[in-house]
Amino acid sequence: MKKITILITLAFFALATRAQQLNTLNLMPVPKQIEAGAGKFRVSGKFAINVQATVTDTILYRAINRAYQALNRKTGLMFGQKYIGAADTMSAAPMKVTAQAQSAPGIGVDERYSLVVTENNIVLRAPNTIGVLRGLQTLIQLLDRDDKGYYLSCVSIDDAPRFKWRGVMIDVARHFISVEEIKRNIDAMAAVKMNVLHWHLTDDEGFRVESKIFPLLQRDGSNGDYYTQEQLKEVVAYARDRGIIVVPEFDMPGHSQSWFAGYPELASQPGPYRPGPRMQWQNEHPNPNAPKSTSIMDMIANMVSPTFDPTNEKVYAFLDKFTGEMVKIFPSGYMHIGADENNGMAWKLNPAIMDWMKAHNMQTTDELQRYYVQRVYDILKKHNRRMIGWEEIFYDKLPKDAIVHKWIPDDNGMIKSYGKPADFTAHGNLTLISAGFYTDVFMPAYVHYNNPWLGDANDSGILGGEAAQWTELADNENIDGRIWPRTGVIAERLWSPAAVNDVDDMYRRMFVLSRQLDEQGLSHISNYERALRRLAGNMPIEHLETLTDVLTPVKGYRKLMSAMFKGPQASFQTTPLTSVSDIVFVDSETKRKFRALVKLYLEKHDKDAANSIRAYLLAWQQNDRALEPMFAGNKRLTEAQEHSVNLSAAAVIGLEALDRVDKPVDADWVQQKLNELATYEKVHNDTEIAVIPEIAALVTGHLAPEPASYPAF
Repeated sequence: MKKITILITLAFFALATRAQQLNTLNLMPVPKQIEAGAGKFRVSGKFAINVQATVTDTILYRAINRAYQALNRKTGLMFGQKYIGAADTMSAAPMKVTAQAQSAPGIGVDERYSLVVTENNIVLRAPNTIGVLRGLQTLIQLLDRDDKGYYLSCVSIDDAPRFKWRGVMIDVARHFISVEEIKRNIDAMAAVKMNVLHWHLTDDEGFRVESKIFPLLQRDGSNGDYYTQEQLKEVVAYARDRGIIVVPEFDMPGHSQSWFAGYPELASQPGPYRPGPRMQWQNEHPNPNAPKSTSIMDMIANMVSPTFDPTNEKVYAFLDKFTGEMVKIFPSGYMHIGADENNGMAWKLNPAIMDWMKAHNMQTTDELQRYYVQRVYDILKKHNRRMIGWEEIFYDKLPKDAIVHKWIPDDNGMIKSYGKPADFTAHGNLTLISAGFYTDVFMPAYVHYNNPWLGDANDSGILGGEAAQWTELADNENIDGRIWPRTGVIAERLWSPAAVNDVDDMYRRMFVLSRQLDEQGLSHISNYERALRRLAGNMPIEHLETLTDVLTPVKGYRKLMSAMFKGPQASFQTTPLTSVSDIVFVDSETKRKFRALVKLYLEKHDKDAANSIRAYLLAWQQNDRALEPMFAGNKRLTEAQEHSVNLSAAAVIGLEALDRVDKPVDADWVQQKLNELATYEKVHNDTEIAVIPEIAALVTGHLAPEPASYPAF
């Protein structure tokens, strides 16, 4: 859309002015209290920082130097301080940082800070190290530029988080994610004041941790892709330096095929086992008693999944030794055991397990699951670790200090919910929320932003929440674009007051954050552009980008379901994620801009907005013809060819609507055009055109509200 950038600028002045009046500036998350002052602090080459803190506070000094150099790179002003340390007093420095106590990251650590910027100086104060780290991120986001150079807006901020636990769960079992990529995501988390990396390290598809006690775990269960213990410690230290703890997840008793590749004696069914999708195991070991049905619900209920044997005492001895090894690597004090999606079928088909259940007066496999969870809880307790599990761990006798992780949305039609957060907290269990925060199901940012699951901010039993990124459809190349920038919105929901809820301003700031993260090294934008160049071959990508900028992946699990049932040749781990649906962003920035223009035009009859809308529509109308040579013989790209044709046709309708604005309403014409647009809105090859509702609004003269959410299935 580069050619029409100038044309839309005037219309956006009005939108930007309104956003600035909200006093949110470009900050994400929005601080708890913010008061805009008059004037600007002008950043010059004389910018320097004076620190008053504990001499040995290495986390603090490294963070200050990172922030200082980030500002230095951004401004290009060649700041004079080479390295800021305890001996570098600089009493006359325009910025002063005070940390009253030394602290390390942790849940419940005081994260408050105050930041005051005047025309002459900057003062950042916090009770401890971590508060300063949070304030430094606000400082970096405040940096802006005008025709006179770089500046910080004069402002007074008193800030503290709404929730104690603000995390990102990254699954590295389905697709292995490199250490470098994990570090980039940690940097992005720090930028938006998140404090927990929940690292999902094992699942059916791969065991990603080196064990020196049980080396067959990684030898046979990883396909060669795993982290050495030194790499794990390196990531933990890297996160700690940025105010983030690392909580490992070792999934059990289900989701455990990769454990059994090297140690089949731990399983409930005989092997052999090899790491891979559960569908692989189901195809090779079908349930002989399953009804003949092709429904997904029946498949979930009757699938024989690789599962630990809870009746085997050797399992608990094994897990005791393994846990003892892992706690030396992950010092956070928490360990996630998963414990989700176990239908008990592997137990029901094992006569010895059924006899054991009968001897112990157990009527259902749910009881056996609870027994297993309790035994693992005892092991973690022995090693001074607090157990976290997905909501399937919950029942009326669950120990009070176990943390329940809510993930199943109510009324999803597929998976039974184990309760609401209020049920868990009423029982005395602290609760984490990931329901409504699953970034892998392609929900737009505003759906996450309005997540109803967080409930009453006064419910002290809600510890916080996590964005959750599973990686069946994400790999090392596209994972940044799947997690970010939407996770910045989730970070805001977990940090900022509930009253901060303006969706338009949220989107404005989210796209600013996106560019800031790109500057800091996140690869979501560069990977997108690289993928477009790959699709375009030797041709320029300008027209291709015009199309893909308004395409988004189909929402929910539809893309995953279609991938799962393509057959054994379509492995999650070996099929390249290079389709158009794998590379386009979930939230189209072009759509948000176009929607804002349509809203302004319909409400105010703004001429500049009308001109900008027309520029968009003309570009889309003409784009398909420009793309025709690129589609020829390009199998991957032809997945989007129908959308290209439809976008052009939809743009023609939008132009007609603009030209009819002064004519009497023709109900038949309106209905005819809406019917045509409905056909253009359909999903093709797991993508859809994002701007059809806005073009429809031009036809009807009314911009309909966006759906509060979308079906998961």
